[in-house]
Amino acid sequence: MSSLFSGFVLLLLLTISQAHLIDEVCSKSGNPTLCNSILKSDPQCSGAQIQKLGDIIVKKAILSTQAALEVAKSYSDGVNKPKCDVCAKSYTNAINNLNDCQRLINTNDRGSITTLRTRLSAIKTEVATCDHQFGENQPFMMKAASRQCQEVISVLLDIANRM
Repeated sequence: MSSLFSGFVLLLLLTISQAHLIDEVCSKSGNPTLCNSILKSDPQCSGAQIQKLGDIIVKKAILSTQAALEVAKSYSDGVNKPKCDVCAKSYTNAINNLNDCQRLINTNDRGSITTLRTRLSAIKTEVATCDHQFGENQPFMMKAASRQCQEVISVLLDIANRM
């Protein structure tokens, strides 16, 4: 009976510490509400260590960047075509780099984590290139997709900074 109770207490403490990890990461992110929404709504994040959180978020970053790419492609007609082509290239480069980031997270050595952080900063700049193409005239859907993409990448960078 005593060992059963001890096991329960240990499991409870582990669960609390994992929830604390998400709260700690998100409280230091640029958008704590979005960070909490992403991490707490995904059942895979429950009880996950920092490396697993990174793996989950890199997949979400790839999906949000792919969505931004599709939005950019949908606007690539007429006068917007040259700007949308730059956006498409930027998003494609970001997706390729995010795929490499997934490998770096799973490698989990100090050099790879340093490279991961550098690469994520460059990806944020790459994604923002689309915003700069349009300035104040960026179509609403493109602006929203780009912002979502940048925010998810920021959460990923926050996680990488804790690795």
